[in-house]
Amino acid sequence: MFKHILIPTDGSPASARAVRAGLAFAKKNGARVTGYHCADPVRELYAGEGYLPDRRIIAELERRSRVASARLLANMARAARKAKVPFRALVETGAAPYRAIAEAAARRRCDLIFIGTQGRTGLARLAIGSVAERVARLSKVPVLIYR
Repeated sequence: MFKHILIPTDGSPASARAVRAGLAFAKKNGARVTGYHCADPVRELYAGEGYLPDRRIIAELERRSRVASARLLANMARAARKAKVPFRALVETGAAPYRAIAEAAARRRCDLIFIGTQGRTGLARLAIGSVAERVARLSKVPVLIYR
C-alpha cells in the first residue's frame, strides 16, 4: 500500500519509539524510508532577539547543529539497515518544523508521514501545541501519528 514513508525525528524518546515503529511498518509494507530532521536555524534564533553574536560563535553553533542532526539520522540509518529497509537521510533547517516536514514529504513524493507525538493533553497541549497535529493539518499526504 505505502511505498515511500517519511519518518521525521527530533531525537526525543517519543520520536525514537516512532522511528522503531515506522521502520517496522515500512518493512511490513515493503516501503522505503526517508529519515528526516529539521534543525533549528541558529542565525534566526539569535537575530530574533535583536542580538547577533560573533560570526565564529554562530559558525560553531551551526557546526554543532549539523553534527547532532547527522548523528540522529545515522542512528536511524543503522536501524533501517538492521531492519533491511531501504533508507535515505534528509536534514534541512527551518523555523517551523511542521511546515518543513509536510513540504519535504511532498517534494520527496512520499505517500505517508509516520510521526511520533509526545502525547500531551490538557493545558500542556494547548500551551505547547503539537507538531504532529500541525503536520496532519497541513500535509497533502496521509499522516500516521504514533504514540
